[in-house]
Amino acid sequence: MKAKMLVSVGLVVCLLMAFALPMCAPAPPVEEEEEEEQQLASSIKIYMSENPDSNVVISANIKKYTGVEVKQHFMSNSEVHARVLAEAPNFAAEMVIGCGSPLAALIKNEKWSIPYDSPTWRDAVDPYKDADNYWFNLGNWSTTLVGNPDLLAAAGYELPTSWAELTDPKWKDQIIYPSALTSGNGWQILLGMMTLFGFNAGKGEEGGWEYMEALDENVHHYTRGGSDPLNLVTAGEFMLGVGTPAGIVQRAEQGYPVVWLDQWEEGFGYEGNYAFILKGTEELYTCQKLIDFLGTKESGQAFADYLSFITKDPTLETALYGIGPPRYIPNIDLTWGAENRDRLIAEWKSRFIVD
Repeated sequence: MKAKMLVSVGLVVCLLMAFALPMCAPAPPVEEEEEEEQQLASSIKIYMSENPDSNVVISANIKKYTGVEVKQHFMSNSEVHARVLAEAPNFAAEMVIGCGSPLAALIKNEKWSIPYDSPTWRDAVDPYKDADNYWFNLGNWSTTLVGNPDLLAAAGYELPTSWAELTDPKWKDQIIYPSALTSGNGWQILLGMMTLFGFNAGKGEEGGWEYMEALDENVHHYTRGGSDPLNLVTAGEFMLGVGTPAGIVQRAEQGYPVVWLDQWEEGFGYEGNYAFILKGTEELYTCQKLIDFLGTKESGQAFADYLSFITKDPTLETALYGIGPPRYIPNIDLTWGAENRDRLIAEWKSRFIVD
């Protein structure tokens, strides 16, 4: 079942005293003090929720441009969310790079992150930067569909192009996608379907659950993370997988059997991917410099190339969608999603996961 300068005051004093004294000796020259350059930490611990391959790319990019080694281990989106909640307000990491909008909203409300006016993010506006600088959105991302062309051809099927098609009984036990309990992709699917088949269809939440129930009939199992469907589909274990777009193009270039959907008929669901500095860090300077780097074009291009993120820079071309965002499911409300996340995930679990 289924993130000095010193001002020489001598001249001023001299001018003021000139009205009372017949002479004012010239003030001795004052040397400006140079601001002591702070040193970056050699390494830093960061909670990251991209898939393992993507985390390697992000960490290598940070090391290349800043010299800072990232200490992290892979956790899914919901696991990062749970870890931050469990540790608050005394965090074992310095930063988060990669979480969803519910956690970004929570860390601001609770003041668990340290606001920073980064020069590389000053041109960014909502939804790419919090107005008070508590978080920075590295890019909006969407969940896509991948298929194994060999298995599809053998069955005489073509890759579906719509969410509605996924409920066709012919896909029985041939679909895998990530759990809403552990994966940001799973949560994104849940919120997207609540919007598409629920609110947009005039049926409220129940319309969303009706679709999820029908989809569940064709799901073989729910995976821990959003990269697992791509791995299992390219391995030839399943025809269809719904998950992260990260690495799809690169996997195809390496010769793996994979086809993918670059546009759902009804539109993509989407979420942000947020970075922020955790309260209490002893490496604030290093964290700030990493935030600065994450706001550069070099960093944004890496996210667009490998993860197909739609970043704050509209000139960057993504691997899957080209320049500009794909068509989204209308009316997705991330604020409503953040407010109702825990309740919706608990209900999803009660409907589709057997303890």
